[in-house]
Amino acid sequence: SQNLRLALSKTYTLPQFKERAPFIYEEVDETERGNPDLYASDDYNFDLKWEFFFFFFELLSATVFGKYIENPINKITIASSSNDLSYVNSGDYGYAAGIELEARKNLIYFNDSDDNKLSAGLNLAYMKTSQELNNEKIKRETDFSAQFTDEKSSFTGASEFLLNADVTYFKKWNEKDIIATIAYNYNSDKLYSIGTEQKGNLVDKGFGSLDFIFKTKLNKNFTLGFNAKNILNPAIERVQENKEQDILVRSFKLGRLFSASLKYNF
Repeated sequence: SQNLRLALSKTYTLPQFKERAPFIYEEVDETERGNPDLYASDDYNFDLKWEFFFFFFELLSATVFGKYIENPINKITIASSSNDLSYVNSGDYGYAAGIELEARKNLIYFNDSDDNKLSAGLNLAYMKTSQELNNEKIKRETDFSAQFTDEKSSFTGASEFLLNADVTYFKKWNEKDIIATIAYNYNSDKLYSIGTEQKGNLVDKGFGSLDFIFKTKLNKNFTLGFNAKNILNPAIERVQENKEQDILVRSFKLGRLFSASLKYNF
């Protein structure tokens, strides 16, 4: 009913094509260019996970994890008049450490079997990251330079806090069934680009999304489905952090998405 698992590994973070391709990539409100001198990072990983299966389809687990990275890859603003963004091996080392908690519980049984119930799941993760920033290393290894505002930084693209939660109703009878799920996901602020030339970091502010998924099997051939995605439709914002105040540089909404489906199995 219980597991204790230890995992140690060495992996690599490989640059993507856009990050290395030596040409300009223009988005709506910013310009990026690849860095052909970019190279892979070496990652040393540690995971210790405890799992407790205390009832049918019910779980409680806790994980402690860590990662040490040599030559981490980050997005920065190049030191130039164009303010172009690019990707560099920004320092010699960095690390990430955190904890993850997961629970899944059957809340209500509406009969004496497992085919008519209400269940819930929760996943929480908290992580701290830090890395060295080295202007001389970038100047030595690439054909452009950077002037970092700070000597240390968190990792780009990494949220400090993540939350996933869902409540699901399931019922099955004869050849029919119903599955209805409400799911909520949240990620906290994450670094988009490291601050340079006395400017602060570009940061994507945290936001949450709420989804509803419904599926019912009408008989052995037909299945009907309905999805409602991003019901709350929050504003997604990016800010430029500065000493005096944060400045909003981007704000948009993804919009709500509703869809229905009818599936036939031969």
